[in-house]
Amino acid sequence: MPRQDENFRQGTISSARFNLLSSMVGGGSLSLPLAFHQTGNMFMAPILLVITSVLAQQSIYFLVKAGIYSTERRDMSDNHNDPLDNDKKGTASYENMASQAFGAKARVLSSVLVFACCFFGTAGYAVLLRDMLEPLVDSVVVPPEGTGGGPTFSRNLAMLTVILIVSPLCIMKNLTALKNVGAASMASVLTVGLCVAYRSIECQLGFTEQHDNDNSDNKENSESSMQAFPSSMKMVLDAVPLFISSYICHFNVLPIHNELRCPTSDRVTQWVRTSMWPATLFYYVIGLTGSLYAKCTPNGEIQGNILLDFDEDDPLLLLGRMCLAMTITLAFPMLVIPARDILVRAVAGTRCGRRIIAKSARKSSLAPLDVSDAMFSDDEGPNGLTEVQFEHMEVAQATHLEEPLLAMENRSITNTAPVAMRDNLDEFDENRSTSRSIEQDGTDSRLLRIAAALSVFWSAAIIACSVSSIDVVWDLLGSSFSIMMAFIIPCGAYLKLAGRKRFFNQVSDGGASFRKWMVSRTLAWIMVIGFIPLMIVSTANAVYNSLSANVV
Repeated sequence: MPRQDENFRQGTISSARFNLLSSMVGGGSLSLPLAFHQTGNMFMAPILLVITSVLAQQSIYFLVKAGIYSTERRDMSDNHNDPLDNDKKGTASYENMASQAFGAKARVLSSVLVFACCFFGTAGYAVLLRDMLEPLVDSVVVPPEGTGGGPTFSRNLAMLTVILIVSPLCIMKNLTALKNVGAASMASVLTVGLCVAYRSIECQLGFTEQHDNDNSDNKENSESSMQAFPSSMKMVLDAVPLFISSYICHFNVLPIHNELRCPTSDRVTQWVRTSMWPATLFYYVIGLTGSLYAKCTPNGEIQGNILLDFDEDDPLLLLGRMCLAMTITLAFPMLVIPARDILVRAVAGTRCGRRIIAKSARKSSLAPLDVSDAMFSDDEGPNGLTEVQFEHMEVAQATHLEEPLLAMENRSITNTAPVAMRDNLDEFDENRSTSRSIEQDGTDSRLLRIAAALSVFWSAAIIACSVSSIDVVWDLLGSSFSIMMAFIIPCGAYLKLAGRKRFFNQVSDGGASFRKWMVSRTLAWIMVIGFIPLMIVSTANAVYNSLSANVV
Protein backbone atom coordinates (compact mmCIF):
# COMPACT_ATOMS: atom_id res chain seq x y z
CA MET A 1 0.00 0.00 0.00
CA PRO A 2 1.65 3.24 -1.09
CA ARG A 3 2.09 5.92 1.49
CA GLN A 4 -0.30 8.83 1.13
CA ASP A 5 2.29 11.56 1.60
CA GLU A 6 3.32 14.28 -0.81
CA ASN A 7 6.98 13.28 -0.36
CA PHE A 8 6.32 9.76 -1.61
CA ARG A 9 5.53 8.40 -5.05
CA GLN A 10 1.78 8.44 -5.66
CA GLY A 11 1.57 8.52 -9.45
CA THR A 12 0.01 5.67 -11.40
CA ILE A 13 0.47 4.93 -15.08
CA SER A 14 -2.99 6.36 -15.68
CA SER A 15 -2.27 9.66 -13.93
CA ALA A 16 1.16 9.89 -15.56
CA ARG A 17 -0.42 9.26 -18.97
CA PHE A 18 -3.03 12.01 -18.56
CA ASN A 19 -0.43 14.48 -17.28
CA LEU A 20 1.89 13.79 -20.20
CA LEU A 21 -0.96 14.03 -22.71
CA SER A 22 -2.28 17.29 -21.28
CA SER A 23 1.27 18.69 -21.42
CA MET A 24 1.54 17.72 -25.08
CA VAL A 25 -1.91 17.75 -26.71
CA GLY A 26 -3.58 21.13 -26.83
CA GLY A 27 -3.97 24.17 -29.02
CA GLY A 28 -0.95 23.19 -31.11
CA SER A 29 -2.89 20.29 -32.61
CA LEU A 30 -5.06 22.82 -34.48
CA SER A 31 -2.02 23.74 -36.60
CA LEU A 32 -1.55 20.18 -37.83
CA PRO A 33 -4.14 20.52 -40.64
CA LEU A 34 -1.91 23.25 -42.08
CA ALA A 35 1.16 21.01 -41.74
CA PHE A 36 -0.67 18.14 -43.47
CA HIS A 37 -1.86 20.49 -46.22
CA GLN A 38 1.68 21.78 -46.81
CA THR A 39 3.49 18.43 -46.88
CA GLY A 40 0.98 16.12 -48.56
CA ASN A 41 -1.84 14.72 -46.46
CA MET A 42 -2.07 11.41 -48.33
CA PHE A 43 1.52 10.20 -47.92
CA MET A 44 4.35 12.47 -46.79
CA ALA A 45 2.57 14.13 -43.86
CA PRO A 46 1.63 10.84 -42.11
CA ILE A 47 5.22 9.62 -42.55
CA LEU A 48 6.63 12.81 -41.04
CA LEU A 49 4.14 12.53 -38.18
CA VAL A 50 5.14 8.94 -37.35
CA ILE A 51 8.86 9.76 -37.61
CA THR A 52 8.42 12.71 -35.26
CA SER A 53 6.48 10.50 -32.84
CA VAL A 54 9.17 7.81 -32.79
CA LEU A 55 11.96 10.35 -32.30
CA ALA A 56 10.02 12.11 -29.56
CA GLN A 57 9.48 8.80 -27.74
CA GLN A 58 13.16 7.96 -27.96
CA SER A 59 14.16 11.40 -26.73
CA ILE A 60 11.89 10.90 -23.70
CA TYR A 61 13.62 7.59 -22.94
CA PHE A 62 17.02 9.31 -23.21
CA LEU A 63 15.77 12.09 -20.95
CA VAL A 64 14.57 9.65 -18.28
CA LYS A 65 17.82 7.68 -18.43
CA ALA A 66 19.93 10.82 -18.22
CA GLY A 67 17.82 12.01 -15.30
CA ILE A 68 18.45 8.75 -13.44
CA TYR A 69 22.17 8.86 -14.21
CA SER A 70 22.34 12.44 -12.91
CA THR A 71 20.98 11.40 -9.48
CA GLU A 72 22.75 8.03 -9.31
CA ARG A 73 25.68 9.17 -7.17
CA ARG A 74 23.47 10.82 -4.59
CA ASP A 75 21.01 7.94 -4.47
CA MET A 76 23.81 5.42 -3.89
CA SER A 77 24.78 7.31 -0.76
CA ASP A 78 21.25 7.23 0.72
CA ASN A 79 20.08 4.64 3.20
CA HIS A 80 16.83 2.75 2.84
CA ASN A 81 16.42 0.60 5.92
CA ASP A 82 12.70 1.35 6.03
CA PRO A 83 10.97 -0.43 3.14
CA LEU A 84 8.48 2.44 2.94
CA ASP A 85 11.37 4.80 2.16
CA ASN A 86 11.75 2.99 -1.15
CA ASP A 87 8.65 4.87 -2.34
CA LYS A 88 10.17 8.31 -1.89
CA LYS A 89 9.79 10.61 -4.85
CA GLY A 90 12.63 10.97 -7.30
CA THR A 91 14.73 14.13 -7.31
CA ALA A 92 15.74 14.36 -10.96
CA SER A 93 15.28 17.70 -12.67
CA TYR A 94 16.03 18.94 -16.16
CA GLU A 95 18.52 21.59 -15.06
CA ASN A 96 20.34 19.22 -12.68
CA MET A 97 20.64 16.66 -15.49
CA ALA A 98 22.15 19.30 -17.79
CA SER A 99 24.49 20.45 -15.04
CA GLN A 100 25.74 16.94 -14.32
CA ALA A 101 26.36 16.35 -18.01
CA PHE A 102 27.79 19.65 -19.21
CA GLY A 103 28.72 21.70 -16.15
CA ALA A 104 27.34 24.56 -14.08
CA LYS A 105 26.81 26.88 -17.06
CA ALA A 106 24.53 24.29 -18.65
CA ARG A 107 22.30 24.46 -15.57
CA VAL A 108 21.70 28.16 -16.18
CA LEU A 109 21.18 27.65 -19.93
CA SER A 110 18.76 24.74 -19.50
CA SER A 111 16.83 26.58 -16.79
CA VAL A 112 16.43 29.63 -19.02
CA LEU A 113 15.48 27.39 -21.95
CA VAL A 114 12.75 25.48 -20.11
CA PHE A 115 11.50 28.63 -18.40
CA ALA A 116 11.29 30.47 -21.74
CA CYS A 117 9.41 27.63 -23.43
CA CYS A 118 6.89 27.37 -20.59
CA PHE A 119 6.54 31.12 -20.08
CA PHE A 120 5.99 32.01 -23.73
CA GLY A 121 3.83 28.93 -24.12
CA THR A 122 1.65 30.25 -21.30
CA ALA A 123 1.44 33.66 -22.99
CA GLY A 124 0.57 32.01 -26.29
CA TYR A 125 -2.15 29.92 -24.69
CA ALA A 126 -3.56 33.06 -23.05
CA VAL A 127 -3.79 34.78 -26.44
CA LEU A 128 -5.44 31.68 -27.91
CA LEU A 129 -7.88 31.55 -24.98
CA ARG A 130 -8.87 35.14 -25.64
CA ASP A 131 -9.44 34.35 -29.31
CA MET A 132 -11.63 31.38 -28.45
CA LEU A 133 -13.73 33.47 -26.05
CA GLU A 134 -14.05 36.31 -28.57
CA PRO A 135 -17.47 35.39 -30.10
CA LEU A 136 -19.02 34.84 -26.69
CA VAL A 137 -17.63 38.08 -25.29
CA ASP A 138 -18.56 40.13 -28.36
CA SER A 139 -22.14 38.87 -28.15
CA VAL A 140 -22.38 40.41 -24.67
CA VAL A 141 -20.19 43.50 -25.14
CA VAL A 142 -20.18 44.80 -28.72
CA PRO A 143 -16.62 45.85 -29.63
CA PRO A 144 -15.95 49.27 -31.22
CA GLU A 145 -16.54 49.42 -34.95
CA GLY A 146 -13.54 48.37 -36.99
CA THR A 147 -11.82 46.63 -34.08
CA GLY A 148 -11.64 43.21 -35.73
CA GLY A 149 -9.71 40.51 -33.93
CA GLY A 150 -7.21 41.24 -31.20
CA PRO A 151 -7.21 42.65 -27.68
CA THR A 152 -10.01 44.81 -26.33
CA PHE A 153 -10.84 45.65 -22.73
CA SER A 154 -13.77 43.22 -22.55
CA ARG A 155 -11.89 40.38 -24.24
CA ASN A 156 -8.86 40.81 -21.97
CA LEU A 157 -11.14 41.01 -18.95
CA ALA A 158 -12.78 37.70 -19.87
CA MET A 159 -9.35 36.09 -20.38
CA LEU A 160 -8.04 37.39 -17.04
CA THR A 161 -11.19 36.16 -15.27
CA VAL A 162 -10.57 32.62 -16.49
CA ILE A 163 -6.91 32.90 -15.48
CA LEU A 164 -7.96 34.04 -12.01
CA ILE A 165 -10.22 31.00 -11.65
CA VAL A 166 -7.52 28.52 -12.69
CA SER A 167 -4.69 30.17 -10.69
CA PRO A 168 -5.14 27.97 -7.57
CA LEU A 169 -4.32 24.89 -9.64
CA CYS A 170 -0.89 26.36 -10.39
CA ILE A 171 0.23 26.27 -6.74
CA MET A 172 -0.21 22.50 -6.39
CA LYS A 173 3.01 20.87 -5.27
CA ASN A 174 3.00 18.03 -7.79
CA LEU A 175 1.42 17.05 -11.09
CA THR A 176 -0.18 13.83 -9.83
CA ALA A 177 -2.83 15.89 -8.04
CA LEU A 178 -3.90 17.19 -11.48
CA LYS A 179 -4.74 13.79 -12.98
CA ASN A 180 -8.47 14.55 -13.11
CA VAL A 181 -7.71 17.89 -14.72
CA GLY A 182 -5.70 16.08 -17.39
CA ALA A 183 -8.57 13.69 -18.10
CA ALA A 184 -11.02 16.58 -18.50
CA SER A 185 -8.58 18.36 -20.80
CA MET A 186 -8.28 15.32 -23.05
CA ALA A 187 -12.05 14.94 -23.23
CA SER A 188 -12.35 18.57 -24.33
CA VAL A 189 -9.68 18.38 -27.01
CA LEU A 190 -11.19 15.13 -28.31
CA THR A 191 -14.50 16.96 -28.73
CA VAL A 192 -12.72 19.64 -30.78
CA GLY A 193 -11.23 16.96 -33.01
CA LEU A 194 -14.63 15.36 -33.55
CA CYS A 195 -16.13 18.72 -34.54
CA VAL A 196 -13.39 19.29 -37.12
CA ALA A 197 -13.70 15.75 -38.50
CA TYR A 198 -17.50 16.02 -38.77
CA ARG A 199 -17.43 19.28 -40.71
CA SER A 200 -14.66 17.98 -42.97
CA ILE A 201 -16.59 14.82 -43.81
CA GLU A 202 -19.62 16.95 -44.62
CA CYS A 203 -17.42 19.01 -46.94
CA GLN A 204 -16.10 15.94 -48.76
CA LEU A 205 -19.60 14.53 -49.18
CA GLY A 206 -20.84 17.81 -50.64
CA PHE A 207 -23.11 18.78 -47.74
CA THR A 208 -21.21 22.03 -47.22
CA GLU A 209 -21.38 24.97 -49.58
CA GLN A 210 -18.13 25.28 -51.52
CA HIS A 211 -16.79 28.72 -52.31
CA ASP A 212 -16.46 29.82 -55.91
CA ASN A 213 -13.19 31.51 -56.82
CA ASP A 214 -12.37 33.55 -59.88
CA ASN A 215 -8.80 32.37 -59.83
CA SER A 216 -8.37 29.05 -61.70
CA ASP A 217 -5.57 27.93 -59.40
CA ASN A 218 -7.82 28.38 -56.38
CA LYS A 219 -10.57 26.40 -58.09
CA GLU A 220 -8.18 23.56 -58.74
CA ASN A 221 -7.03 23.57 -55.11
CA SER A 222 -10.63 23.60 -53.89
CA GLU A 223 -11.63 20.68 -56.07
CA SER A 224 -8.70 18.54 -55.04
CA SER A 225 -7.54 18.84 -51.43
CA MET A 226 -5.70 15.52 -51.53
CA GLN A 227 -2.02 15.40 -52.36
CA ALA A 228 0.77 12.98 -51.63
CA PHE A 229 3.84 15.23 -51.68
CA PRO A 230 4.68 18.85 -50.85
CA SER A 231 4.87 21.35 -53.66
CA SER A 232 8.24 22.70 -52.48
CA MET A 233 10.96 22.18 -49.90
CA LYS A 234 9.96 25.49 -48.34
CA MET A 235 6.62 23.93 -47.41
CA VAL A 236 8.43 21.15 -45.54
CA LEU A 237 10.55 23.65 -43.61
CA ASP A 238 7.39 25.55 -42.66
CA ALA A 239 5.63 22.38 -41.50
CA VAL A 240 8.41 20.63 -39.54
CA PRO A 241 8.22 23.00 -36.51
CA LEU A 242 4.46 22.37 -36.37
CA PHE A 243 5.00 18.60 -36.18
CA ILE A 244 7.72 18.99 -33.55
CA SER A 245 5.74 21.44 -31.40
CA SER A 246 2.89 18.92 -31.19
CA TYR A 247 5.13 16.51 -29.25
CA ILE A 248 6.77 18.93 -26.84
CA CYS A 249 6.16 17.73 -23.29
CA HIS A 250 9.73 17.16 -22.13
CA PHE A 251 9.66 19.89 -19.47
CA ASN A 252 7.22 17.69 -17.50
CA VAL A 253 8.73 14.26 -18.17
CA LEU A 254 11.10 14.14 -15.19
CA PRO A 255 8.59 15.61 -12.69
CA ILE A 256 6.04 13.01 -13.77
CA HIS A 257 8.63 10.22 -13.61
CA ASN A 258 9.69 11.35 -10.12
CA GLU A 259 6.15 10.69 -8.91
CA LEU A 260 5.52 7.43 -10.77
CA ARG A 261 5.27 4.40 -8.49
CA CYS A 262 7.51 1.44 -9.32
CA PRO A 263 9.29 3.16 -12.25
CA THR A 264 10.66 -0.01 -13.83
CA SER A 265 11.67 -0.07 -17.46
CA ASP A 266 8.50 -1.97 -18.40
CA ARG A 267 6.24 0.51 -16.63
CA VAL A 268 8.05 3.54 -18.05
CA THR A 269 7.82 2.06 -21.55
CA GLN A 270 4.11 1.36 -21.05
CA TRP A 271 3.54 4.90 -19.78
CA VAL A 272 5.32 6.56 -22.70
CA ARG A 273 3.94 4.33 -25.45
CA THR A 274 0.34 4.49 -24.24
CA SER A 275 0.67 8.27 -24.19
CA MET A 276 2.46 8.92 -27.48
CA TRP A 277 0.66 6.54 -29.84
CA PRO A 278 -2.90 7.61 -28.92
CA ALA A 279 -1.73 11.21 -29.34
CA THR A 280 -0.27 10.32 -32.74
CA LEU A 281 -3.57 8.72 -33.80
CA PHE A 282 -5.47 11.82 -32.71
CA TYR A 283 -2.99 14.04 -34.56
CA TYR A 284 -3.41 11.97 -37.71
CA VAL A 285 -7.21 12.21 -37.60
CA ILE A 286 -7.37 15.95 -36.97
CA GLY A 287 -4.49 16.65 -39.38
CA LEU A 288 -5.98 14.63 -42.23
CA THR A 289 -9.61 15.67 -41.83
CA GLY A 290 -8.70 19.28 -41.19
CA SER A 291 -6.50 19.46 -44.30
CA LEU A 292 -9.31 18.02 -46.41
CA TYR A 293 -11.48 20.97 -45.41
CA ALA A 294 -9.35 23.10 -47.78
CA LYS A 295 -11.88 22.05 -50.42
CA CYS A 296 -14.48 24.27 -48.71
CA THR A 297 -12.35 27.34 -47.91
CA PRO A 298 -12.53 30.47 -50.09
CA ASN A 299 -8.95 30.19 -51.37
CA GLY A 300 -8.33 26.48 -51.04
CA GLU A 301 -5.87 27.05 -48.20
CA ILE A 302 -5.79 26.19 -44.48
CA GLN A 303 -5.01 28.68 -41.72
CA GLY A 304 -2.71 28.04 -38.77
CA ASN A 305 -5.78 27.55 -36.56
CA ILE A 306 -8.24 25.28 -38.35
CA LEU A 307 -11.17 26.67 -36.35
CA LEU A 308 -10.70 30.02 -38.10
CA ASP A 309 -11.63 28.38 -41.42
CA PHE A 310 -15.18 27.64 -40.27
CA ASP A 311 -18.03 30.13 -40.46
CA GLU A 312 -18.27 32.22 -37.31
CA ASP A 313 -22.00 31.60 -36.96
CA ASP A 314 -21.56 27.83 -37.11
CA PRO A 315 -22.99 26.38 -33.85
CA LEU A 316 -20.61 23.42 -34.07
CA LEU A 317 -17.74 25.87 -34.34
CA LEU A 318 -18.93 27.58 -31.15
CA LEU A 319 -18.93 24.21 -29.38
CA GLY A 320 -15.41 23.56 -30.67
CA ARG A 321 -14.25 26.98 -29.48
CA MET A 322 -15.63 26.43 -25.99
CA CYS A 323 -14.07 22.96 -25.76
CA LEU A 324 -10.73 24.34 -26.90
CA ALA A 325 -11.03 27.14 -24.34
CA MET A 326 -11.59 24.45 -21.69
CA THR A 327 -8.55 22.50 -22.94
CA ILE A 328 -6.35 25.58 -22.83
CA THR A 329 -7.60 26.54 -19.38
CA LEU A 330 -6.84 23.09 -17.96
CA ALA A 331 -3.43 23.02 -19.67
CA PHE A 332 -2.21 26.19 -17.96
CA PRO A 333 -0.95 24.39 -14.80
CA MET A 334 1.11 22.01 -16.95
CA LEU A 335 2.99 25.00 -18.36
CA VAL A 336 3.12 27.18 -15.25
CA ILE A 337 4.30 24.56 -12.73
CA PRO A 338 7.63 23.70 -14.48
CA ALA A 339 8.46 27.41 -14.87
CA ARG A 340 7.37 28.03 -11.28
CA ASP A 341 9.61 25.28 -9.91
CA ILE A 342 12.62 26.60 -11.82
CA LEU A 343 12.00 30.06 -10.39
CA VAL A 344 11.53 28.63 -6.89
CA ARG A 345 14.79 26.68 -7.07
CA ALA A 346 16.59 29.81 -8.26
CA VAL A 347 15.18 31.89 -5.39
CA ALA A 348 15.90 29.10 -2.88
CA GLY A 349 19.60 29.52 -3.60
CA THR A 350 19.57 33.11 -2.36
CA ARG A 351 19.85 34.27 1.24
CA CYS A 352 16.29 35.53 1.28
CA GLY A 353 15.04 32.24 -0.18
CA ARG A 354 16.84 30.21 2.48
CA ARG A 355 15.25 32.31 5.20
CA ILE A 356 11.79 31.76 3.76
CA ILE A 357 12.41 28.00 3.53
CA ALA A 358 13.65 27.84 7.13
CA LYS A 359 10.65 29.83 8.35
CA SER A 360 8.29 27.60 6.39
CA ALA A 361 9.92 24.48 7.84
CA ARG A 362 9.50 25.75 11.38
CA LYS A 363 5.84 26.57 10.82
CA SER A 364 5.23 23.12 9.36
CA SER A 365 6.99 21.50 12.34
CA LEU A 366 9.23 19.57 10.00
CA ALA A 367 11.79 17.32 11.59
CA PRO A 368 15.38 18.35 10.87
CA LEU A 369 17.22 16.29 8.32
CA ASP A 370 19.20 13.57 10.09
CA VAL A 371 22.14 13.35 7.79
CA SER A 372 23.98 10.65 9.65
CA ASP A 373 20.99 8.32 9.46
CA ALA A 374 20.45 9.25 5.83
CA MET A 375 24.01 8.42 4.87
CA PHE A 376 24.75 5.22 6.78
CA SER A 377 23.00 2.01 7.66
CA ASP A 378 23.18 0.24 10.99
CA ASP A 379 24.29 -3.02 9.38
CA GLU A 380 27.95 -3.73 8.95
CA GLY A 381 29.71 -5.72 6.32
CA PRO A 382 32.11 -8.58 6.89
CA ASN A 383 35.00 -6.25 7.67
CA GLY A 384 33.08 -3.98 10.00
CA LEU A 385 32.46 -1.55 7.18
CA THR A 386 29.19 0.19 6.61
CA GLU A 387 27.24 -0.95 3.56
CA VAL A 388 25.79 1.71 1.31
CA GLN A 389 22.46 0.63 -0.13
CA PHE A 390 21.30 1.37 -3.66
CA GLU A 391 18.55 3.65 -4.85
CA HIS A 392 15.00 2.95 -3.78
CA MET A 393 13.88 2.09 -7.29
CA GLU A 394 16.04 -1.04 -7.29
CA VAL A 395 15.17 -2.23 -3.79
CA ALA A 396 11.47 -1.67 -4.24
CA GLN A 397 11.33 -3.78 -7.35
CA ALA A 398 13.19 -6.82 -6.05
CA THR A 399 10.00 -8.39 -4.81
CA HIS A 400 8.27 -7.80 -8.14
CA LEU A 401 10.97 -9.55 -10.16
CA GLU A 402 10.92 -6.65 -12.60
CA GLU A 403 13.95 -4.99 -14.09
CA PRO A 404 14.28 -1.41 -12.80
CA LEU A 405 14.95 1.19 -15.45
CA LEU A 406 18.68 1.18 -16.19
CA ALA A 407 19.62 -0.09 -12.79
CA MET A 408 20.08 -3.83 -13.31
CA GLU A 409 22.04 -3.47 -16.52
CA ASN A 410 24.72 -1.57 -14.63
CA ARG A 411 24.94 -3.08 -11.15
CA SER A 412 23.46 -5.93 -9.13
CA ILE A 413 20.85 -5.34 -6.49
CA THR A 414 22.45 -7.88 -4.17
CA ASN A 415 25.84 -6.20 -4.28
CA THR A 416 26.76 -3.45 -1.87
CA ALA A 417 29.59 -0.97 -1.95
CA PRO A 418 31.77 -1.10 1.22
CA VAL A 419 32.86 2.31 2.43
CA ALA A 420 35.17 3.08 5.31
CA MET A 421 33.32 5.55 7.46
CA ARG A 422 36.25 7.47 8.87
CA ASP A 423 38.39 7.43 5.73
CA ASN A 424 35.72 9.09 3.64
CA LEU A 425 34.30 11.80 5.87
CA ASP A 426 35.12 14.49 3.31
CA GLU A 427 33.15 12.65 0.61
CA PHE A 428 30.23 12.18 3.01
CA ASP A 429 30.27 15.89 3.82
CA GLU A 430 29.92 16.62 0.12
CA ASN A 431 27.06 14.15 -0.23
CA ARG A 432 25.49 15.58 2.91
CA SER A 433 25.41 19.09 1.47
CA THR A 434 24.10 17.77 -1.84
CA SER A 435 21.33 15.80 -0.14
CA ARG A 436 20.34 18.78 1.97
CA SER A 437 20.25 21.09 -1.04
CA ILE A 438 17.98 18.68 -2.86
CA GLU A 439 15.63 18.27 0.08
CA GLN A 440 15.47 22.04 0.57
CA ASP A 441 15.05 23.11 -3.05
CA GLY A 442 12.22 25.42 -2.07
CA THR A 443 9.30 23.50 -3.57
CA ASP A 444 8.20 22.48 -0.06
CA SER A 445 7.61 26.13 0.79
CA ARG A 446 4.00 27.04 0.04
CA LEU A 447 4.83 30.74 0.20
CA LEU A 448 7.52 30.44 -2.48
CA ARG A 449 5.26 28.30 -4.66
CA ILE A 450 2.42 30.83 -4.49
CA ALA A 451 4.67 33.82 -5.18
CA ALA A 452 6.46 32.13 -8.09
CA ALA A 453 3.28 30.71 -9.65
CA LEU A 454 1.47 34.03 -9.57
CA SER A 455 4.52 35.87 -10.90
CA VAL A 456 4.89 33.52 -13.86
CA PHE A 457 1.21 33.13 -14.66
CA TRP A 458 0.11 36.75 -14.36
CA SER A 459 3.16 38.28 -16.03
CA ALA A 460 2.52 36.01 -19.03
CA ALA A 461 -1.16 37.03 -18.94
CA ILE A 462 -0.27 40.73 -18.89
CA ILE A 463 1.96 40.25 -21.93
CA ALA A 464 -0.87 38.42 -23.68
CA CYS A 465 -3.20 41.39 -23.07
CA SER A 466 -1.11 43.54 -25.40
CA VAL A 467 -0.38 40.92 -28.07
CA SER A 468 -2.69 40.60 -31.05
CA SER A 469 -0.90 37.66 -32.63
CA ILE A 470 1.84 35.41 -31.32
CA ASP A 471 2.43 33.42 -34.51
CA VAL A 472 6.06 34.58 -34.74
CA VAL A 473 6.78 33.49 -31.16
CA TRP A 474 5.22 30.05 -31.80
CA ASP A 475 7.33 29.69 -34.96
CA LEU A 476 10.57 30.59 -33.21
CA LEU A 477 9.80 28.39 -30.20
CA GLY A 478 8.99 25.41 -32.40
CA SER A 479 12.03 25.81 -34.61
CA SER A 480 14.73 26.59 -32.06
CA PHE A 481 13.95 26.33 -28.34
CA SER A 482 11.75 23.23 -28.64
CA ILE A 483 14.26 21.30 -30.75
CA MET A 484 17.07 22.11 -28.33
CA MET A 485 15.06 21.30 -25.21
CA ALA A 486 13.33 18.16 -26.47
CA PHE A 487 16.01 16.52 -28.58
CA ILE A 488 19.52 17.98 -28.51
CA ILE A 489 20.03 18.40 -24.75
CA PRO A 490 18.41 15.06 -23.67
CA CYS A 491 20.37 13.09 -26.27
CA GLY A 492 23.60 14.93 -25.51
CA ALA A 493 23.15 14.49 -21.75
CA TYR A 494 22.50 10.78 -22.22
CA LEU A 495 25.65 10.42 -24.30
CA LYS A 496 27.70 12.28 -21.72
CA LEU A 497 26.35 10.53 -18.63
CA ALA A 498 26.00 7.04 -20.10
CA GLY A 499 29.57 7.30 -21.36
CA ARG A 500 30.79 7.32 -17.76
CA LYS A 501 29.47 3.82 -17.06
CA ARG A 502 32.17 1.22 -16.62
CA PHE A 503 32.70 -1.13 -19.52
CA PHE A 504 32.59 -4.37 -17.48
CA ASN A 505 29.18 -3.47 -16.08
CA GLN A 506 27.80 -3.30 -19.61
CA VAL A 507 29.02 -6.79 -20.55
CA SER A 508 28.06 -8.56 -17.32
CA ASP A 509 25.42 -10.66 -19.10
CA GLY A 510 27.64 -11.86 -21.91
CA GLY A 511 27.53 -8.71 -24.01
CA ALA A 512 23.77 -8.27 -24.61
CA SER A 513 23.55 -5.17 -22.44
CA PHE A 514 26.63 -3.72 -24.06
CA ARG A 515 25.17 -4.16 -27.54
CA LYS A 516 21.93 -2.52 -26.41
CA TRP A 517 23.95 0.28 -24.83
CA MET A 518 25.90 0.83 -28.05
CA VAL A 519 22.73 0.88 -30.18
CA SER A 520 21.23 3.51 -27.87
CA ARG A 521 24.37 5.63 -28.04
CA THR A 522 24.47 5.35 -31.82
CA LEU A 523 20.85 6.44 -32.09
CA ALA A 524 21.50 9.34 -29.71
CA TRP A 525 24.46 10.47 -31.84
CA ILE A 526 22.33 10.29 -35.00
CA MET A 527 19.62 12.42 -33.37
CA VAL A 528 22.12 15.03 -32.16
CA ILE A 529 23.85 15.23 -35.54
CA GLY A 530 20.51 15.43 -37.34
CA PHE A 531 18.69 17.90 -35.12
CA ILE A 532 21.44 20.51 -34.83
CA PRO A 533 21.38 21.46 -38.54
CA LEU A 534 17.58 21.09 -38.57
CA MET A 535 17.36 23.61 -35.72
CA ILE A 536 19.64 26.05 -37.56
CA VAL A 537 17.76 25.77 -40.85
CA SER A 538 14.33 25.93 -39.21
CA THR A 539 15.29 28.97 -37.16
CA ALA A 540 16.63 30.75 -40.25
CA ASN A 541 13.40 29.90 -42.08
CA ALA A 542 11.30 31.24 -39.17
CA VAL A 543 13.25 34.50 -39.17
CA TYR A 544 12.84 34.76 -42.94
CA ASN A 545 9.09 34.20 -42.64
CA SER A 546 8.87 36.87 -39.96
CA LEU A 547 10.78 39.43 -41.99
CA SER A 548 8.79 38.62 -45.14
CA ALA A 549 5.52 39.08 -43.25
CA ASN A 550 6.66 42.47 -41.97
CA VAL A 551 7.66 43.61 -45.47
CA VAL A 552 4.30 42.58 -46.88
